[in-house]
Amino acid sequence: MSSLAHVKPGGEEGDNSPPGEQHETRDPSLAGTTPLGTGEPSVGSQREHLDLEADVNLAEIEQRFLDATRARLRPSTQIDYMQRFRRFARASKLEDLTRRQLAGPRGKQLLLAHLAQLSKPCWLTTLSQLRSVWVSGLRQPWPIDSKVDIGRLPRPRREPTPPDESVREWAEALAREKDPYLRLLWLLIAQHGWRPSHATGVRWGDVRYDPSGHPRAILAAGGRSEFKTYAPVAVRLAPDVVRALEEWRQLHPAPHPEAWVLPWRSAKGRVRADRRMDRDLLRAHWLRLREKYDLPALRAKDLRHWVSTACRKAGLSKVATAYLQGHDATQGGAMRDWYDNPRVEEILEEQESCLPKGPLGLLVPSEVELVSGVPSEAAALLEAYLAGEVGTMEFMTSIEGIRRKSVPRPSV
Repeated sequence: MSSLAHVKPGGEEGDNSPPGEQHETRDPSLAGTTPLGTGEPSVGSQREHLDLEADVNLAEIEQRFLDATRARLRPSTQIDYMQRFRRFARASKLEDLTRRQLAGPRGKQLLLAHLAQLSKPCWLTTLSQLRSVWVSGLRQPWPIDSKVDIGRLPRPRREPTPPDESVREWAEALAREKDPYLRLLWLLIAQHGWRPSHATGVRWGDVRYDPSGHPRAILAAGGRSEFKTYAPVAVRLAPDVVRALEEWRQLHPAPHPEAWVLPWRSAKGRVRADRRMDRDLLRAHWLRLREKYDLPALRAKDLRHWVSTACRKAGLSKVATAYLQGHDATQGGAMRDWYDNPRVEEILEEQESCLPKGPLGLLVPSEVELVSGVPSEAAALLEAYLAGEVGTMEFMTSIEGIRRKSVPRPSV
């Protein structure tokens, strides 16, 4: 199996460029004169194209944003950014204003007022999304100086790992699920800690098989599969995932290499092999499973936390865990993380050694088989003695006879 490139140190999250390959990360729409090195387009550089006296048109803003960011943002990311901007635009009634009004103090006032309605932990993400659409779609300089206007923002809140009991309850219930499509949907997320975009983005061509023809691993590049980031995944498949894959392949209408493993499927079971399952549909399937088995609340994001914790407890290395979950293996920034780039085969072997049944296998009590050299008749005699069926003197006499039989005779 070919090695999968790590994320280039210093690059944006999800950039999987090989070492030495450089990419332009600046928004193409920001080319040209930029005031004070901020990377923002000057108003003058855009004046000949856009009339400042024109009313704000949300549809035009979104189209310009799509055109400007198509090369650097995924369609799903573009949609997320636009949805955030739409909420801001509706709340602030932007279409009642002109572009000149937004270029003045009014724009900053509206943005800060919108932020004030949100909890502080989400300000950082919100600012990033609004800024991208404001600059690339509205074509106005970003009016907020974070150091002056906002100050130090709190880091996003870290959510706790869900308890094993909740995950075990789901695992035991879904192990009884007869529909391999729904069972596989659960297992791809629960056994690997995947995002929904991983589960909906892998294709049959990403599945690797052992010499006997059984699925062995999934190797997928983030760019081709349209994951949330460009980080690849390399996972050795647990036995329950293998079984679900093989069962679902028999029912899949078109399991060719370019087809999605989990394509779009309605609540009534109608499959569209040419259509990718979206997040809303995945969420709907997930909620139906929860209601069907009366399970506690548990999200895909919760399982991402749980798998990370399970991998740490199992002793899986950071690199092997990153490949399992589709993380950037060099995200820590240390040079060791960059140079520690094992072959994919070594990653899969480590995953199999530490997690032979996947993270969910850690929830099953270990089966211990005691092997001893005690003769079976001695064990039976002891059981009879402990049960009061044999007296002490009889036990001593009988056990001595068994001992003498078991002692090897010296050869002459």
